[in-house]
Amino acid sequence: MKKWIIIGVVILVVGAIVVLNILQKKEKAIQVQTTKVKLATIESKVSASGTILPVTQVDISANVAGEIIKMNVKEGEFVNKGQVLAQLDKVRYEAELDRAKSVYNSRKSSLKLTKKELKRNRALYKAKNISESQLDQVVANYEIETNNLEQAKASLDQAEDNLNKTTIFAPISGTVIDLRKEQGEIAMGSTFQADIIMSVGDLTQMEVEVEVNENDVVDVSISDSVDIEIDAIPDTSFKGIVTEIAHSATSSGAGTQESVTNYDVVVSMLEIPKELRPGMSAAVEILTEKHENVIGVPIQSITVRPENRVNIQMKKEFKVDNNKREMGKDTVGVKENSGYKMYSKEKMLEVAFIIVGDTAKAIPVEIGIASEDLFEIKSGLSVDDEIVTGSHEALSRELQTGKLVEKDSKDGKNKHGNRKERR
Repeated sequence: MKKWIIIGVVILVVGAIVVLNILQKKEKAIQVQTTKVKLATIESKVSASGTILPVTQVDISANVAGEIIKMNVKEGEFVNKGQVLAQLDKVRYEAELDRAKSVYNSRKSSLKLTKKELKRNRALYKAKNISESQLDQVVANYEIETNNLEQAKASLDQAEDNLNKTTIFAPISGTVIDLRKEQGEIAMGSTFQADIIMSVGDLTQMEVEVEVNENDVVDVSISDSVDIEIDAIPDTSFKGIVTEIAHSATSSGAGTQESVTNYDVVVSMLEIPKELRPGMSAAVEILTEKHENVIGVPIQSITVRPENRVNIQMKKEFKVDNNKREMGKDTVGVKENSGYKMYSKEKMLEVAFIIVGDTAKAIPVEIGIASEDLFEIKSGLSVDDEIVTGSHEALSRELQTGKLVEKDSKDGKNKHGNRKERR
């Protein structure tokens, strides 16, 4: 009797060990989150930031130098085209005009006298009372006086123009948005280097100048619709359209790893709030493409796998029979009748994992445009397919075709009703 008891205990122990080994070898299900594939509207957008400026803005400077003796406007004031904005000291220019007038009148009288002398000498020459050389001299004097009068007239016109430029008029109707000088300061008039006194802009037409990265600007087109958000006016979006795209780039950090190449893009504002001011910061989203009623999946549900691992069961570690060399991370082996076949460079495929029964299956997909949270799927998936959306670790590393999966419910419990462990 004792012998049979011992045999029974041994059988129980051996059975327990066998059962334990079987349980340990059983594949553990991967916890995943899933969703159903649906139709969606997907909008591809390019984001950028920049500054708000008037469409028309004129920097006003003096063309002649002088003290500002009168400033007729203040910053923020609306002015009409032709309105007097400022007056420079004109005493010197009035004196130059008087001097030019005097010289002009003198040259005019001299020319008049020379003309009479020429008429008289031509008569004398005709009567053979003077020689031809004497007549030629009188003709030359007349031409000299004619040129002198023309020079005097040019100097007179310039003096009049300089005097007129001491009064500064508004070239456009608009608002004084920047007043850089005050009454009593000197305006350094120059034709080649502007000494800006003030800026006038038409605030009824505004635009946003933004910098778009070289990788994104190829997707932007004239007349693309734009959503504009202004930092100073929160929780409000304004509409605009793309009106200009630069053909020349602006670069920073050239020759370094931080090198950035951007292109200036101008967005015309279709809505102009009364609180808007030139120079305010704005962020824009340019709608480059919009597809309606297309298959859309969450961005995080798309991952990559080596082409040879999508439909073939792969081994992570193995040895090549012919040379006993262990495969590296960048190689893949497929078991064939003659042994393992080596692939030195794997082609990576974009895939989504669908649920088939209790297992996952990798499906190669063709991706279209993308929004902030959705990818357009052009081929590979159908409406109502159940796809894996998480976890990140499962999608990026653990899942392969044929792997056993267990779906998480929305309340944090698995399909058996037990709450998930949080680590």
